[in-house]
Amino acid sequence: LACLPAFLCMTSSTSRASALSITGTSRPSTTFAGGSKCSTRPSTCTPQEGQSTSTCTLNPTRSSCTPQEGQSTSCTLNPTRSHTSSLCHGSSRRRAIINAAFSLVSAPMVSQGLLPADPALASPPMTAGEADNVGARFERSMRKKPPKVLRNKLNQDFAVLLMRSSYNALDELDCVAMDQFQRDFFLIRSAEYLPYIDTLGPGAVKQGDLQDPYYFDFISFAQYATIDREMMDPPIVFQEQQPVEVGEGEPQKFVPNVVRRTVDTKLLPIKHSEAVGNKILNRLNDIFSGTEAAIPTMKPGSQPDSELVLKALKQLVVLFVINGFAFDGNAVISKAGKSLGSGGGTEFTVTLTSPATLWSGQALQLRRSKVTNDYFQKTARALLSRAGYDLSNATIKYNENQEITTFTIV
Repeated sequence: LACLPAFLCMTSSTSRASALSITGTSRPSTTFAGGSKCSTRPSTCTPQEGQSTSTCTLNPTRSSCTPQEGQSTSCTLNPTRSHTSSLCHGSSRRRAIINAAFSLVSAPMVSQGLLPADPALASPPMTAGEADNVGARFERSMRKKPPKVLRNKLNQDFAVLLMRSSYNALDELDCVAMDQFQRDFFLIRSAEYLPYIDTLGPGAVKQGDLQDPYYFDFISFAQYATIDREMMDPPIVFQEQQPVEVGEGEPQKFVPNVVRRTVDTKLLPIKHSEAVGNKILNRLNDIFSGTEAAIPTMKPGSQPDSELVLKALKQLVVLFVINGFAFDGNAVISKAGKSLGSGGGTEFTVTLTSPATLWSGQALQLRRSKVTNDYFQKTARALLSRAGYDLSNATIKYNENQEITTFTIV
């Protein structure tokens, strides 16, 4: 399986030596920092013959355990897992799972024999029949066909950032075993891919290439459709298979670990959206801070006036556009606020022309997903939240090849 190097290893501490440069008035080119590589190992977990039943013990810290020959497997229960704030988890316990998950994103279709065994004791794992049942086929028949419009090629690392942020945010919420997420993601992707490419015609989609807007549109839909499913009545406590360190060239091994979720079920979509927006914004600030493309500074909690907010939103649009997420974009004040000295009550409208999620955003709305791939709105919400504002009456509508986001800051 192929590996997405920048996708699998992106940390916020990477140097900005190769960041954005702007010359004159022409559209600048963007290169994200962070080109380190990761190796991937097959994500398989097969119980050994005669292996005894796994047991779990309560322990305040989460640890890995490797069963010795003739001994039972033991694992620990940690009610509050710690997570790093960077876009790439530094701990080894998730590295193999993440590598396996996103090698599936960039790789061609593979047989189910390459999938890991299903050990999760969480919400019922998806089956191939569920992914392609009558309801799923009816939903596909109701969707609009993927639009054949001119769209920019995405910056590879920016596309990776969007996908990776969404994955890591779900991981941090502890609402599903990530090995189960990989399996469900694969099944949805497999069931949806052929119907998708059939509507576009042969050769229109570059499978596995996140820079291709047609492929990104598809894979982003599959990811968020899976995330939405995993948030339906998720368990409080479940078992997850976690990788253990093995020697180079040896098959990956997993041990069971019990996970307890602390976030209320009703808050999962909100918390996921907040986490994704913050991860994207943090990375953009890491890359562009101190450059001409930096987002204008708004002091934390200051609730600046509407003009400064508009400048910040306009620059955020620029960063999305120059990274190929949309062909063009703009932000305007669509309704002035009445607050004196602040921008409270001001309504903003952001228009993105031919965004990379033009089809998937509408498809997710059709299926009434609780979580959607509205990356710009997520990032804008994070930006304005730090300035002391919340978004009210936020809506996203589609008109031909435009995505129109409207919200009021309060």
